[in-house]
Amino acid sequence: MVLPKYFIKDGGEKKAGERTDPFSWMIDGFSTIANRGADTHYSGSFTACGFTWKLRLQSVLKEGGEKYAGLYLKLDNSASKNSVIKATYKLFIYDQIQGEHIQKEGEDYFHSTSLDGFCCKIALDKFNSPKSGLLVNDCCIFGVDVLEASAFKLDKKRISESLSLNKELTPRIYTWEIKDVSKSKEIVLNSETFDAGGYNWTISLYPNSPTYKDFLGVFLKLDNAAGLAANTSVYVDYSLCLLDQNNARHLKFTVKRLFSSKSTNWGWHEFLRWNDVRDPTRGFLVDDTCIVEASVVVLGVDTIA
Repeated sequence: MVLPKYFIKDGGEKKAGERTDPFSWMIDGFSTIANRGADTHYSGSFTACGFTWKLRLQSVLKEGGEKYAGLYLKLDNSASKNSVIKATYKLFIYDQIQGEHIQKEGEDYFHSTSLDGFCCKIALDKFNSPKSGLLVNDCCIFGVDVLEASAFKLDKKRISESLSLNKELTPRIYTWEIKDVSKSKEIVLNSETFDAGGYNWTISLYPNSPTYKDFLGVFLKLDNAAGLAANTSVYVDYSLCLLDQNNARHLKFTVKRLFSSKSTNWGWHEFLRWNDVRDPTRGFLVDDTCIVEASVVVLGVDTIA
């Protein structure tokens, strides 16, 4: 297997407020990282306008049934412990043939719980098309031009609680197919772990278990909740959907919840009566298989002083 090569052009360090040359990131052998299963990839660190940054590539973004590649500017964590960094910048996805680059310009704020800025995205069909010039001979080039950046000190002495909301709210859609549901002797069935908003999640299914007798229980669990500080919660907008495999009359519930080290699971004990799950006219259990779809959006982080 040929490993991808990363080439970094560093514009060099300058004082805050002064312009820095654009940073470009070329990935030679893009199919290697695209096929290895991970969705998130980072450039090396670079300095611009006195701060340290990285580019983050989300190789697969799912939104409205479509797939995109998304490019973000990410602030180095150490620069934001006691400050908010305001930056004005341009993101680029380079067209190597026509020179008609995909770009997005704007300003954003970076701090300890929001290290990523806005997203510059492109549909995967267009990105992979040989006519677009965005992926040529398995090579692609991304870039950023940080125009201005400045720091503002935070005065937290009078703040009792803070809710930091994300600006990019792209849902992560995860589909879980569960076979031999009625034959299972397990009280709870758990999906594989999936990533959403930088956190790890699983779906838990209780199929007519003694815990929730005569019902199907469905829950979303934050897997790495133990790593959260005691005063920190993750604010999440999510839905759990039981798919009707025959009639497309799906059963879906949506809610917003705070997940923390003390509240790792949220869901519905009585998602659907077990008799209705087994009803062959409903389409929820076909060949003893049911399908649950989760849509997860991390809205932000809540911190109590």
